[in-house]
Amino acid sequence: MVGAAAILVFVGLAVTAIRVLVAADTWGIDASKSLRWTYVICAAAGLGVVIAGRIVAGGANPDVPVQNLDARTGVVLVSALIAAIPWLVLVWLALHTCQVLQHRIGELPPIPARPGEESRGPIDSDSPHREVILQMLRLWDLLVLCVGAFVIGVVAAIVTSSTLRAAFLDVHPDRADEFPAANVLYYGALFAVLAAVLNVPLVAAWRRCARGVVDGAYPLPWDGQPTEAWVDARSRLEALLHLDVSLLRNPLTGFAVLSPLLTSALAAFIPQLAQS
Repeated sequence: MVGAAAILVFVGLAVTAIRVLVAADTWGIDASKSLRWTYVICAAAGLGVVIAGRIVAGGANPDVPVQNLDARTGVVLVSALIAAIPWLVLVWLALHTCQVLQHRIGELPPIPARPGEESRGPIDSDSPHREVILQMLRLWDLLVLCVGAFVIGVVAAIVTSSTLRAAFLDVHPDRADEFPAANVLYYGALFAVLAAVLNVPLVAAWRRCARGVVDGAYPLPWDGQPTEAWVDARSRLEALLHLDVSLLRNPLTGFAVLSPLLTSALAAFIPQLAQS
């Protein structure tokens, strides 16, 4: 039941990612179709190598009296890897878009541009910063979606692993040392590292772009004496672009990194969850 539920989760994640990928422009993605297909091919090839390696290596499932256990766990793993392909592509496309935006942001004129010029907000309809800020906000929504999808997939994988451990202990209660709770924790730690590798660079790249927007829209006044209006406007733009919290304290970063660890700890040490 848990394996079947995990497969349904992975299918739902894959369908969601494909729909987002088809409408990537509305999510702030700035990349050609050829680049998108290149990323799809690279992600599929890389995960294909992983699947081939898993088939060749065979893997070691616990000694549980379940018919076709190897095939069932293999289907769960393959469905998870296939579902990861479009999400990897979205992360790579978002990173590429952030790189493109960094060059574009550097060419935007500051506001105000000269001493004595009346300051105006960067999201005015006639401001060159408006489209950049709107694109940044759409990219932020995509970033949140990607982080949430990876966390959901990781939680499904960890719960599946903990359920295998619970089944093994139910059949062999005297062989707990062969499948210790620490294994589930290591599993969660591995996914926490993968989540950090995939998501933290994207969050950092997005924040660099956002910081460039703020610094370009509200540079330090020519006399070095910011007014209250300048400080207030700059602070409001920082809050809009989620720069009022540091990267390490950002809830999105903590959610991406700590969720796998917390889930694995719960699944390993709380019997009610491990045996569900």
